[in-house]
Amino acid sequence: MAASWAAAELGRAATTIGDDLRQRVVEIGSGRGFGAGTIWSPDGIIMTNHHVVPGDLARIRFVDGVTTDGRVIARDPVNDLAIVQVDRLGLPAVERRETPDLRVGEIVLAVGHPFGLSGAMSLGILTTTNTSTGPWGRALLRADVALAPGNSGGPLSDAEGRVIGINVMIGGGLALAVPVRFAAELAQAALGRRAA
Repeated sequence: MAASWAAAELGRAATTIGDDLRQRVVEIGSGRGFGAGTIWSPDGIIMTNHHVVPGDLARIRFVDGVTTDGRVIARDPVNDLAIVQVDRLGLPAVERRETPDLRVGEIVLAVGHPFGLSGAMSLGILTTTNTSTGPWGRALLRADVALAPGNSGGPLSDAEGRVIGINVMIGGGLALAVPVRFAAELAQAALGRRAA
């Protein structure tokens, strides 16, 4: 009975966190691709992957159905990150967890739009916290959550809904995410203190 109760509690918590995160994730279409974006600040700043927005403009669709154009205002190709600015205020920004206290085995959630399925969520655990992978040569988070085309640029969060990374790709069957501190560095460099 105790195991059944714990599983039910985990399910309810994941549902609540997923519902909240969906409000903070957008769909991004760039003409040559499709992905997700993570609302970084209420004044129209959206974090996504460099490969999701190869051009200067992107079409952004919010969870409320509003669609608008955004423009890329900063890029970090090394970490596959980009910032898109939209002319919309009062957006529900994510809470971020930038402290280096992540532990292997933590429950994590990913939200995105795999294969066009808007707002899909997957649940798993963090499998590594400091994996160096691919051409970046920097630390990437790994988690056993399901990702597919359309998840790129969406958030990887902890069990409290705080974003710990920006999902970028699948590697070796695991989700790879850029640690949120690199996204914070890009935002700080591009936008100054208001985006930190």
